[in-house]
Amino acid sequence: MPAPYTGGCACAAIRYTIKSEPLISYLCHCTECQKRTASAFGLNLQITSDNLAIDKGTPKERTRKGDSGNELTINFCGDCGTALFSAPHARPNIRVMYCGSLDDPSWVPVKLNIWTKSALPWVYRDPSLPDEPGQPDMSMYIGN
Repeated sequence: MPAPYTGGCACAAIRYTIKSEPLISYLCHCTECQKRTASAFGLNLQITSDNLAIDKGTPKERTRKGDSGNELTINFCGDCGTALFSAPHARPNIRVMYCGSLDDPSWVPVKLNIWTKSALPWVYRDPSLPDEPGQPDMSMYIGN
């Protein structure tokens, strides 16, 4: 399924469009993604900030320090609480999209697993994919 991709929050107060193919997509096993999704991991993809359009509503923001020690700003719906994307301060031109907020996340290819040192022991990880114990240099994987 080619771009554009659409998504939004659970209550439809916020809608967005991703105008490009992702730079990279992955499963993140960090403790923040586990809490954010109330699950075992987060399915995330990265795009450049100019390829994200907010079509409806205005996300609320909160800034936190990531497991990497870097700050990032989480964007979410102030009405229903759905987490939509984050903006890493160390890479201001990147948006990390939370794929659970896509209208159809079934097309998102998993290219690697990150923060596996905090992965829950019962989560299956495809042995054919790279497994990174922490935050990798994503440039190693972008375009592969």
